[in-house]
Amino acid sequence: MKKYIKFLGILFSILLISCGSDDDPVVTATCDSTNTEFKQLYNQTVASTVINNDIVNYDSEIHSYTFEVTTAKTICSVGYQSQLALSAVPYVIEIWDVTTSTPVLKGSVSSTFSSTATSYVSFSSTIPLTVGNSYMVKRIQTSWGTDISNTVGRMVCTVTGAPLSAFPYTFGSLKITGSSLYQNAITQTNWAIPYIDIVFE
Repeated sequence: MKKYIKFLGILFSILLISCGSDDDPVVTATCDSTNTEFKQLYNQTVASTVINNDIVNYDSEIHSYTFEVTTAKTICSVGYQSQLALSAVPYVIEIWDVTTSTPVLKGSVSSTFSSTATSYVSFSSTIPLTVGNSYMVKRIQTSWGTDISNTVGRMVCTVTGAPLSAFPYTFGSLKITGSSLYQNAITQTNWAIPYIDIVFE
């Protein structure tokens, strides 16, 4: 009888442990930059035609693109790769709601980035995006020293020098609707998609 009671006690303990409780931690969204929708859109655009090229090109202080989301998303991080000469010089990252003409990144974020691979900066709070609104992400570099070519950045553009021809470009919930490369009052519009990786939760 004692063995039977002991057995029941052990069994009861095992059941308590395996059942857990309602206080178990909730799994939350993570900021995973491994295979973002931007990366997949970018790679798809490069592969979509033989004249598209993944290249470090075009010197300008501001590289930007406009985008929309087709389902509600939240930005948790932005990734960029610095030029070697500027690896210790911060770039400014801005995100704007074009529809409402307001910054959605709480002030500009200034950060250095790796010159050997895309590296990422996180924000003090995440950025919710509204379906139907147009947004713009910018990377700005005005401290380029004596050589404007230090401001070149990675982008997909055509090998012929012609503008990209198929805006908008879409993958998943991300739709890139246009781009702008700006320097000294000269703007290249819809000429390329600069590699500025926005990361959704």
